[in-house]
Amino acid sequence: MNRWKYGAGAAALLVGFAVLAGTIRKTGPTAFDEAVGGWLTGLRSDGLTAFFKALSPLVSTTVFAILLVVFALLFAFVFKKRLEPLLLIVNLAVAFGLYRGLKGVFARPRPSADALIHASGFSFPSGNALMAASFYGLIAYLLYRLWKKSRPGLSWTMLVLGFALVLLIGVSRVYLGVHYATDILAGYALGGAWMLICAAIVNKRS
Repeated sequence: MNRWKYGAGAAALLVGFAVLAGTIRKTGPTAFDEAVGGWLTGLRSDGLTAFFKALSPLVSTTVFAILLVVFALLFAFVFKKRLEPLLLIVNLAVAFGLYRGLKGVFARPRPSADALIHASGFSFPSGNALMAASFYGLIAYLLYRLWKKSRPGLSWTMLVLGFALVLLIGVSRVYLGVHYATDILAGYALGGAWMLICAAIVNKRS
């Protein structure tokens, strides 16, 4: 039954992505983008800027690769799981392919002013948000599932920390001026949908 709930959630997120894709502007921000972006840039301070810049390495290719190896080995040899390591590899590979392919399809330019860091390529959907929601979300879910009976407090902590990390990564990209809010929401929608599909696969095998 749970896997049908995951499927319904994934379908709803894909509809949300389709709506966002149909409403974005390639010539600039939407009114929603301007409102959210203006609010976040208005909060800029030296401390917040340093904090959000410090999150950027967490969505680098190098860190993703390291974490993939670490958690794949952890699930395979410490937790004695067979499906989870393979699923983590497939999850990250598909997420990477999705955002790289879709950026070229939509070809939305990045915000042209007020960026605090350099970012190249197109803007929609946000690859950082997509991969964070997909990969970090799946890690948090797998740890929650692993410990939900033996260590329920720890399992819920993993979910909360995973959600907080994904949220902060998305906020940081708008705050730093390298993405519009709709880019982030689209990345969340697509990455979240793919994560839920992976979660459904795990549950089907249990």
